[in-house]
Amino acid sequence: MKNNKMSKKDKEDTIVAISTPPGIGGIGIVRMSGPLSIEIASKIFLHQGKIKKKPHQFRSHQIYYGTIIKPGEGTLLDEVLLTVMRKPKTYTREDIVEINCHGGYLVVNKVLEIVNKLGARIAEAGEFTKLAFLSGRIDLSQAEAIIDVIKSSNEKSLKSSLYHLMGGLRERISDLKDRITDLTIKIEAPLDFPDQGIIEIENKEIKKILKKCLFEVNELLATVEYGQILKEGINTLILGKTNVGKSSLFNLLLKKERSIVTPMAGTTRDLIEESMNIKGLTFNLIDTAGIKIPENIIEKISLKRVNQYMEFAQIFLVMFDMSLPLDSQDATLIKEIESFHNRNINTVIVLNKNDLPTKIDEAELQKKLGQSDFIRISVKKRAGIDKLMEKMVDKVLSGINIPEEGLIISNKRHMECLLKVQNRLSNLISNLEEGIQTDFVAMDLKYIVGQLSNIIGESVDNEILNRVFSQFCIGK
Repeated sequence: MKNNKMSKKDKEDTIVAISTPPGIGGIGIVRMSGPLSIEIASKIFLHQGKIKKKPHQFRSHQIYYGTIIKPGEGTLLDEVLLTVMRKPKTYTREDIVEINCHGGYLVVNKVLEIVNKLGARIAEAGEFTKLAFLSGRIDLSQAEAIIDVIKSSNEKSLKSSLYHLMGGLRERISDLKDRITDLTIKIEAPLDFPDQGIIEIENKEIKKILKKCLFEVNELLATVEYGQILKEGINTLILGKTNVGKSSLFNLLLKKERSIVTPMAGTTRDLIEESMNIKGLTFNLIDTAGIKIPENIIEKISLKRVNQYMEFAQIFLVMFDMSLPLDSQDATLIKEIESFHNRNINTVIVLNKNDLPTKIDEAELQKKLGQSDFIRISVKKRAGIDKLMEKMVDKVLSGINIPEEGLIISNKRHMECLLKVQNRLSNLISNLEEGIQTDFVAMDLKYIVGQLSNIIGESVDNEILNRVFSQFCIGK
């Protein structure tokens, strides 16, 4: 069932939630939205200004100092700042009240409890933003952009998310949808009103319009791979035999002591994950146990986990020790990474310990690996790390369409809808060239309009809405 309108219950409901993270902090914000918000605030807030006022007398979007009391008892709960924001110029287009309490866990929950008893329902996850969508203040793509802004882990991802939030995707999709709708009308009008003398649009003109729309859809889909990198980061697995310097490199890249490093071989038994930014991209680094023939149950479990992570990693940093000849552990590693080429995995071969005399046979290594592009580093001397990081970025972005600026598709739901549009447009153009009847064209065009409407939430079922807004935290 498709339902993007606010029900009578929604309009009469007042919701409340704590909008700041749980725990102790500088402030804790209790947020209300709905018709009872200001009335409830008037029952619990004592203004401490020179001229005493009640919240219903406050100017909108202005902060007032006072205290929160238990109604009927007068018991002081906290010293607060309170803001009344009157509809429609609010986040939800309803009356909103925000109470800035001291940031203790107990005090904000006490305020929440009182507000709840006075008639405000505890909000569900993402319900404030859902109200903003249902009231028409934002579309669904903007609501999803809010999640992405909150979760952004690098500047490029944040910039892309803000572009969506400001309506960049909505404008592009609405323009496409309007052109397809206009084309549908031009096709159907002569069929629906044959006696009105409406001139039929020629197939040549239909194909011209559809090809232009397909070109724009292809442009959007060409940004998906880059968008996923910005949004999710690049899973980067550090591989090598025991004691080759994997954990030391891991710590050096992160600029902190995250992995335990000792002279003993096999210190790392489990996988350790941490994220870092290089040139605006997020790399999800994963330190692993040394690749070798397992000697006990712990090593078997460790290597099994390494193999599992190898299935979804996008880039491998494969390390060899330059100060030692190739040995059986290196042979095991080389055999392990032979399958990388079949899966088109990005690999960076890292030769560590170049501050020591070289004993590794690089010619043999080149022959076994089938590549000669090595990055020589010294983790101990912190040498070659900048070159390694540049190589990591180059490997990941090689062959990827990178828009200079503007719209980037990073949301899987948007991608799926656009792929359906792309497929239907391609088929339509082919069918038109084969002489398909125009009434069948109109049916396909309506399907395309429906998919475009799904992206911005003009026509979307409740299951998708619930899935989108369940990703929000309570209070947003």
